[in-house]
Amino acid sequence: MSKASLVHYATVTRDIDAPIGEVWGLVAGFGAEKAWYPGAKSVSLEGFGLGSIRTFDYIYPAGKNRGQEYTFSEELTECDAANHSMTFRVRRPDYPDMIAYGTTVLDRLGPDKTRFRWIAEGSPLPDEYLAVLREDLHERFDGLIVAIANQLA
Repeated sequence: MSKASLVHYATVTRDIDAPIGEVWGLVAGFGAEKAWYPGAKSVSLEGFGLGSIRTFDYIYPAGKNRGQEYTFSEELTECDAANHSMTFRVRRPDYPDMIAYGTTVLDRLGPDKTRFRWIAEGSPLPDEYLAVLREDLHERFDGLIVAIANQLA
C-alpha cells in the first residue's frame, strides 16, 4: 500500500512548555518509552535505528477500556532528527489487517515552547471500526503528550 492511499485517522496537537531539544530527547528514545508512556507495563526493542521494532505490553490506564491489556509493536520507518519527526509502522492485534503509521512531529514555538503533533494514518477501515479507532487514538495521543509535558515540568 502506497503512502498516497492512506486514510487520516487522527491528529492530536498540544503545546508543551519545554524546549524542543528536551521534548525530542524523550520522544526520540525509540524503545525507552516506559519512563513516560502511561499504561506501558514493559517495552522491549529489537534492533537499532531504522527497521528496529519496539514491542509494548500495554494496559489501558484510563477511559472505557481501562484495565484491558494487549501487546502491540511499532517499527521505526523514518526519522528526521533535524526536523524533529519520526514515523513508525504500527501493528495492533485488534486490527490485524490494518496497515497503519504513527508520526510524531515537533515544532519550535520559542525557546521554552514546543508544539507536539501526533498523527495516525493507515489503510481504509469500515466506518464503525474507524470511529472506535479514532476515539482510542485521540484519548491515547492526548494522554501521551500530557505525560511527556508532565515529565518535563
